[in-house]
Amino acid sequence: MSVRILAGSAKGRALKVPASARPSGARVRKSLFDLLATRAPSGRFLDLHGGSGAVGLEAASRGYAATLIEKDAAAVRAIEGNARTLDLPVRVVRGDASALLGRLGEFDVVFSDPPYAQDIPALTRRLLASGVVAPGGLLVCQHPVQVRLDDAPGWEREERVYGSNLLTLYRREEGAGADKIGAT
Repeated sequence: MSVRILAGSAKGRALKVPASARPSGARVRKSLFDLLATRAPSGRFLDLHGGSGAVGLEAASRGYAATLIEKDAAAVRAIEGNARTLDLPVRVVRGDASALLGRLGEFDVVFSDPPYAQDIPALTRRLLASGVVAPGGLLVCQHPVQVRLDDAPGWEREERVYGSNLLTLYRREEGAGADKIGAT
């Protein structure tokens, strides 16, 4: 599978993709960053499920301060190797995204594209309640169109469909505390 960086300092450069990864397709990544260009064009970017690194490295190529979390050791090595090859300054953390939530700090953009076998609605509720999204920031969840994510108090929700994928964007309202949402 050929995955390339779409824009920025590493535009056109190929990524090595580990066998365990399911990279976001070029159309979804382009659409994601087109949406971010008007909503959160810079800042701190967190890719919670790094996988191939396609999204987090794309963010770094476009100038975001990117952090990628991944629990699979081979995927972590691939992400780190890709970052070195592309000369992209990223922070790579090996571990389970859910377990690390309380220790990550706040980010302007948080991207969640977990393995589709995971309970994505429950994970999304935990993310919304965690405080990982900075006030005014965005949580972007990529998931199958069959999975529906609910509205949440203190958050504006928007959906965009791309074939069999859906991007659900949550913008944290200024002054809205994460404590308004019950974690599951």
